[in-house]
Amino acid sequence: MTEYEVDTSTPTVELPPSEYGIENVAESRPIDEDERRRLREEYGWIRTYFKLRPHDYNGLQRSLNQSRMGSTYDEYLATSLRYAIVASVLGALLGLLVTYLLATVGVFEGLTSPLAGVRGGVVEYIAANKTLFGGAALTLVLGGIAAASVWFGRYYYPTTVVSARRQNIDIVLPHAIVYMYALSHGGMSLVETMRLLADADDVYGEVAKEFEMIVTDVDMFGSDIYTALQNARNLTPSENLEQFLDDLIGVLDSGADVTTFFESESETYLRQAEEEQEDFLETLSMMAEIFVVGFVAAPLFLIVTLVVISLIGGSVIPQISLLVYLVIPLAMVAFLVVIDVLSQPFEQVHSVPEVVAYDRPKAPEQDSENPDERLVEYGKRQRLLRMKELLSDPLPAIEMTPVLSLVVSVPLALVAVAVMVASGSVEASLDAMLDDPIRTTTALVVFPFLVVAVPLSIFHELKTRRENEIARRFPDTLNILSSANKMGIPLTEGLALVSRWSDGIVAEEIKTVRNDIQWNHDVTAALLAFANRLRVPQLARTMKLLADGIHSSGDLSRVLAIAAEDTRNRAKMERARRRELSSYVAVVVIGFLVFLLVVVMLDASFLGPVSEVGASQPSTSGELPVSFINVPVNVYTAVFFHAALIMGVGSGVLAGKLAENDAFSGLKYAILMVAITMVAFLVI
Repeated sequence: MTEYEVDTSTPTVELPPSEYGIENVAESRPIDEDERRRLREEYGWIRTYFKLRPHDYNGLQRSLNQSRMGSTYDEYLATSLRYAIVASVLGALLGLLVTYLLATVGVFEGLTSPLAGVRGGVVEYIAANKTLFGGAALTLVLGGIAAASVWFGRYYYPTTVVSARRQNIDIVLPHAIVYMYALSHGGMSLVETMRLLADADDVYGEVAKEFEMIVTDVDMFGSDIYTALQNARNLTPSENLEQFLDDLIGVLDSGADVTTFFESESETYLRQAEEEQEDFLETLSMMAEIFVVGFVAAPLFLIVTLVVISLIGGSVIPQISLLVYLVIPLAMVAFLVVIDVLSQPFEQVHSVPEVVAYDRPKAPEQDSENPDERLVEYGKRQRLLRMKELLSDPLPAIEMTPVLSLVVSVPLALVAVAVMVASGSVEASLDAMLDDPIRTTTALVVFPFLVVAVPLSIFHELKTRRENEIARRFPDTLNILSSANKMGIPLTEGLALVSRWSDGIVAEEIKTVRNDIQWNHDVTAALLAFANRLRVPQLARTMKLLADGIHSSGDLSRVLAIAAEDTRNRAKMERARRRELSSYVAVVVIGFLVFLLVVVMLDASFLGPVSEVGASQPSTSGELPVSFINVPVNVYTAVFFHAALIMGVGSGVLAGKLAENDAFSGLKYAILMVAITMVAFLVI
């Protein structure tokens, strides 16, 4: 890629750097107008403008390289500029719409000029055309804000991607080194080890992508391993990986044992990963405290203040409704997104890989123009059989994928609501909601929510408990297999021994693995099928390590011990997160209870007496300092009840996301809080 720069005195163009790597400084030479014209014809005016100023965007170039976004800086900036122009047009159109609405209600006519005492033709002309100039200013401001938001958002977006990749690399790197250690222990070459790691991006995430660059450098560009490692070292966003590659280059230069190096480095970087997670847990703790302040204390303060204002004649129903139905839900969604973004780099496994065993024959590829009718018919029959199996017994599929329960629960909830409305047992109208908010909301909102959420939560909790049980017991299973193999017991007999010692799903699956090995004589295929059958994310990386390690090594006992230690370290980090954040889940729940208590007391102990006083207001009007006649008590009851429900669902989901990094795990808290809200408003 050729990059260009310009000097204030003489136009120049950069020559390509003499060596590969972003640390090198390019040389430059003067360019003439003909070459400038050629650049504009080839790249366009916008990209040429940015190409002539590369030193102004050095940071962006580095961020784009490290984020692996696959775009040059000039192309990325040109696209950003186009998006900013489109955003400015949309912002201006929004400004025109707002101008029309404000002009309709007469807002502009009520404006006063800060230069009221100044006389002159321009000032008087502006004062006479307030709508024109006010609308123009509003349109320009909204258009400028939209354009600036898009431009700066895209400009700094690669930096956020780099930060997320850096954290993911630092967390996964120890496990990737253990994987390389297991392969290297069996005598596999370094390049082949890196190639297998690069292919396991669904298991090792961003670390696999970094090593994919090394393999590509060797395979496609013909670089030697030293040059490829040095290039990767210069481009990686992680200081830990950079240090690891520097140490690896030193080991290769000195001729030391790479296997021993991998073993020692895995322990070092595991401790660093634990420190990274501790910092992350402190961040989540701070987020939990922000939640209590921002979603409990602040809304309560605003609600109480607005209610007091309403008692002295102010109309605050629109403000309270805006706060309850728009601001709080959107803020909770934004808060959940922020936690999810912060948590993504620390996810141990993003998916369970569908991996295929070594030397297993692949299905024949069909010719798109002349497909084999037999294979087409076979595929149709297979799909039909799977569909029949699913319809005849959908429970196993729902247990494996709890979201599938929505296929049944959502239509059931909609039908139930439709039946209630059609039968007249509940009226779906705003007047009915205000006259009897608890009964109407329960029938139209709470009941459908429970119909959908309860089955989903039950199946999700069963699946999570099953995964945690397998992940907890699997390291001990691997240790027993390793010890048995050291004593000369074959793998199949060791599996039989473990199956007799274990119980439940672990014992059944180990028996299946043993039978698979005995019948098919393919250990790696049996292990990978085991991982794909269980669909436990915590197990995927272990099975990948075992399958590749056994394939490359004859020392089965050592590979099993390595896999057991890696699994135990991952489980240790996950337990540390749950233990650290369990107290903050209690903080979130207590915060919701405080919110519920305040709104219930406002409704029962404050607005109730207010309504009674309002009924007798005409006869005692001379004795009361304020008027209680026009206080819409029913409206406040509906708003408070809805606010508690929204807060309960949002607090529950956020509690699950904080504690277990899974929003679905928060459904059990949300269901409990909704039930508490119902009881509180019905009883008190």
